[in-house]
Amino acid sequence: MIVVGAGAAGIVAATRFAEAGLETLLLERGGPTLHRDGGREIPEWSLEAYPNNTITRFDAMGYYYSNRRSTEPSYYCSNAPAQMACELGGGTAVNAEQQLWPPSRYLDDAFGFQDWTAADFQPALQRVAKRIPQTSYWSADNKHYFDEVYDIMTPVLTSIGMKEVDTTTAVDSKYNTFGRQIHAASEGFRGGPLVGYLQDAKKLPNFTLRLGDAVEHVVHSPDDPARMIGVSVKGNTITAPTVVLSAGVWNTVSLLFTSGVGPAAELRTASDGDITPYTSPSSWIVNDAVGQELHDNPPTSVGMAWHKPDELPAFDPSGLFTGRNINKEYADMLFHNRSGPYTGTGRQLVGWLPATDPKNSSLEMVIQIICSTPSFNGSIGCQFNLNEGALSRASITLDRSGRLAFGGSDGGPWLTDPRDLRVYAVALKTFLEGVSKYPGISVTKPRIPSGSPLEDYEDWLQVNAAHSNNHWGGGCVLGSCTDLDTRVRGTQNLFVVDGSLTPAPTTSNPAFLYEGVAEMAADKILKLLGGGNQVRQSRRWLASVV
Repeated sequence: MIVVGAGAAGIVAATRFAEAGLETLLLERGGPTLHRDGGREIPEWSLEAYPNNTITRFDAMGYYYSNRRSTEPSYYCSNAPAQMACELGGGTAVNAEQQLWPPSRYLDDAFGFQDWTAADFQPALQRVAKRIPQTSYWSADNKHYFDEVYDIMTPVLTSIGMKEVDTTTAVDSKYNTFGRQIHAASEGFRGGPLVGYLQDAKKLPNFTLRLGDAVEHVVHSPDDPARMIGVSVKGNTITAPTVVLSAGVWNTVSLLFTSGVGPAAELRTASDGDITPYTSPSSWIVNDAVGQELHDNPPTSVGMAWHKPDELPAFDPSGLFTGRNINKEYADMLFHNRSGPYTGTGRQLVGWLPATDPKNSSLEMVIQIICSTPSFNGSIGCQFNLNEGALSRASITLDRSGRLAFGGSDGGPWLTDPRDLRVYAVALKTFLEGVSKYPGISVTKPRIPSGSPLEDYEDWLQVNAAHSNNHWGGGCVLGSCTDLDTRVRGTQNLFVVDGSLTPAPTTSNPAFLYEGVAEMAADKILKLLGGGNQVRQSRRWLASVV
């Protein structure tokens, strides 16, 4: 078994395959991140102040604001118009580690296929939660730091009809509710699949992880293009009876194109550009669903001010990586006890606000609200993301150099469907007019006068929200690009297991969903293969030229 890509889904799937007894090779094009996996990017200032510390820029969440920049040279792929984390852990090595259980309503609406209903998902999600526990605390001492924004916003959100819930237990209550932000923290550091799954896989003799190995394409059998015999790495073929693509939305689609799988027009472009060995149409597997149904969560931000700035103190960890403006007390807490403000990202509150299309009362969407510790006293900043129910989609296309782009004329999947823009505007208008009535709160962004028509909110969102949140999904959607066992249509033994499978944007940040999808997919693939132990493969991961 070869799994291509060690992101959220790839790590989960590869771990499951290895635990079932399959000889499993997990290939990752990037390098290590956490110290326990060989990562050694420890800020120089911290080594001087705290000699022999092993906290890399990926281990401590206080470094999050430096890691998320797309300018970092080695962590992000540059072959697409997207911020794609290309290192061990994928997005879960650089994101804010928000670990929010996908609600049943979303699962039934977006999936709902036979054996993919919300009820079917629950055992898989429970397995994820057991290995990646949800917590509202980052700090190892189970304390919240600089969380005054939560206490101030609680009565504000309650005043507009939202209900406070325990987000760690009320996992299905993501509709007109709010609560503490939920994370995948592990003893004060980054958790997620790198900790909850990969460390278990590494203990198994039948599991191999190889870093720095970029897969060029999947290799077809010379006798039968529908049967895959392995993958090409650095011009050599690594053979295996089953191949799983878990390279993330953009790179999974790219690999399908260069592997001779996709719409004929894309395969012809790949052939003309000499970026694929599959130049003859007789070797192609035409699958028009590859690269389609791309989706994302358009984001914007709302700014507010509290009338008593001293009650809402600021905390800014953005200088932690460079050692600029470091608070010695807080640094001691981090490096000695894995506790304190530097263990977190400052995201304190999460909520879900529904809104209905004024032209169609049966059409409803859910906006995710995330409020954080202020960067200056008295300020309140909240993300305002269009999530569940969003209808805008895009496609992925390939140029002759191998670079990916948005297909068609609309660009990315952000507010291209007028219904998205309309419902998003309804939610923003409801939120702003509601919170502005609360004593002590003033809205600083956007400055749209109360009572303004809906069109003013639409105009503002079109300018300020039609961009990426890097919550990519789709591209090889379950049921169209793949069958319900996640096998790519037209192939015998090529599977996709990552966010590409998701038919629609989820209610919250997508990591938990993608991990749950990987658990579901692993079950189905193992069943097809006879359970795992009956189909043990020889442990030969040395490259052989075919």
